[in-house]
Amino acid sequence: MSRGRVVIFGWADSVHVQRWAQGLAGRGFDITVISVGGEPIEGIPTIIYQRGGKLGYLRYARRAVSDTQQIKPDLVHCHYAYGFGLWTLLLKFQPTIVSVWGSDVVNISSVSRFIVRRALSLATAITATGEFLRGAVADLLPTASAKTVVIPFGVTPPEQIEPLPAGPVRLCFLKEHRAIYGPDILIEAFALARRQIQDLRLTLAGSGDMMEQLRRRIDSLGLSDAVEFPGFIERSQLVSFLSSHHILVMPSRMESFGVAALEASVCARPVIATKVGGIPEVVRDGRTGVLVPAGEIEPLAEAIVRLAGDRNEMTRLGLAGYQFVKEKYRWEDNLDQMCDLYDRLIRDAKKNPVL
Repeated sequence: MSRGRVVIFGWADSVHVQRWAQGLAGRGFDITVISVGGEPIEGIPTIIYQRGGKLGYLRYARRAVSDTQQIKPDLVHCHYAYGFGLWTLLLKFQPTIVSVWGSDVVNISSVSRFIVRRALSLATAITATGEFLRGAVADLLPTASAKTVVIPFGVTPPEQIEPLPAGPVRLCFLKEHRAIYGPDILIEAFALARRQIQDLRLTLAGSGDMMEQLRRRIDSLGLSDAVEFPGFIERSQLVSFLSSHHILVMPSRMESFGVAALEASVCARPVIATKVGGIPEVVRDGRTGVLVPAGEIEPLAEAIVRLAGDRNEMTRLGLAGYQFVKEKYRWEDNLDQMCDLYDRLIRDAKKNPVL
């Protein structure tokens, strides 16, 4: 028996939306995703509108409302308070959950601020992945604090963890190649660190608009033989990819949460990251990794040299990270939290229907 019909507004090509949709469907909810762009999600009814630039969300708002009304959901879940939040404003449906992602509530324009505040005010409940984002919601709309719930986007522990590989220390970067995530800072810090540890290696996974710029800089520094660009790493390959490295480096200039850090920690790999946004929630300085100031090359290089030169410390931090994630960020536990929220909102709406 279905636990309820749910429409999710979100990007079908986002791994976050995919995992929530499939996970919740596996727990007995009838999930339909309505997206702008992307491909159908396996096993999930997916309605996809063609991308339409910055006005795409506005262009498809009425169509999204009509499609949602035909489904007759028990609950609507909006992922990203700005773009898809427009649809919830027009839909005027209860109960509605709005999940904030970071860039929709942090350092936003006045126009975005108006739309997001309205979406948050009309939401029945709001979810945030951590305390940093819950604080950002409160800054935008203090009255939303009482209905904001922290539900992390956790990870699944592997059946077994692999010991650190033998041979040269291998660092990895697992984000889009965009300035906000600091791959340019990492390359400069890596070049400095190589002066002290000459056989250090770096893998820059992912892709993005900085890739060619990064390649040119690596060539100019004479690091081509020490740096790899494997492209996007499929989720099914994440554990083996991370396990083949020693340290994950996250030099982000801004980060609202930091799922990549959890992925590394659950593989018992320590993390060197910047002390910004929600990162300190998922990387405990001196316990599961090392935190450094954002945008600074030398402190990052020093942290790389210090940790890469101490295999015992790498092992200690990695194992502590594994335990930390198992205790606080298990995906199955986060699914339980979201299911409980869905059940409560659907039950309350049926007890008190909006006339």
